[in-house]
Amino acid sequence: MSSGEKIIGITKSDSKFMRYTDWLDANSLKYIVLDWDTDNFDDLKKCSSLLLTGGVDIFPEFYNDWEDGKNRDDYIPARDGFEYKLLDYAFENNYSVLGICRGLQVINCKLKGSLINDIETIRGTNHRKISQTEDRMHNVNVRENSLLHGLVNQTSGIVNSSHHQSIDRLGEGLMISAKADDGIVEAIEWEEKEGKPFLLAIQWHPERVPDRQSPFSKNILDKFREETYKN
Repeated sequence: MSSGEKIIGITKSDSKFMRYTDWLDANSLKYIVLDWDTDNFDDLKKCSSLLLTGGVDIFPEFYNDWEDGKNRDDYIPARDGFEYKLLDYAFENNYSVLGICRGLQVINCKLKGSLINDIETIRGTNHRKISQTEDRMHNVNVRENSLLHGLVNQTSGIVNSSHHQSIDRLGEGLMISAKADDGIVEAIEWEEKEGKPFLLAIQWHPERVPDRQSPFSKNILDKFREETYKN
């Protein structure tokens, strides 16, 4: 773990990556991009925390053994394996971890959870973005006495949505801290927090929530900054 300058290790996303870096830049946060393509894993050792970004679906073999009809080329298994390795190191070295969208799903799968392949066909509900430039918006209900509730200080709120998969079987050691009105899991964290570093994963995109002052964006980043600087 870095003992000098406090830096966030952020995983490269295959889509809309500048939204994340612009978000961190706007809040004067220093970061190193962790890229599966160049496999700069050792750069994580210079960091104090880990931010897992959104992007392409996780390759199903990383969490189950059934086919979903998509072509293997539609996935990036190298990214999945790289991020699993980053999480191993982060957990072993007590890094604070924030997961966004796909990042939530990676954390859940790494901890032996699974995903609903397509919530639109399996659950009959649509959480996809409306267009290339417009996210869907919907309500989330926050579990009281959760870490997330302590951050946003609300039992419900409006967030953006741009995904078609979600948590099915919850990963080991986790609890659900928010759900959408239709029951889709929207946030997870450690169930037993004593003696563990900060962990929060959310299905929405705080880096592009329209209201940057929303507690579902600002308060989450403020807390992640605080936890990064602790390490």
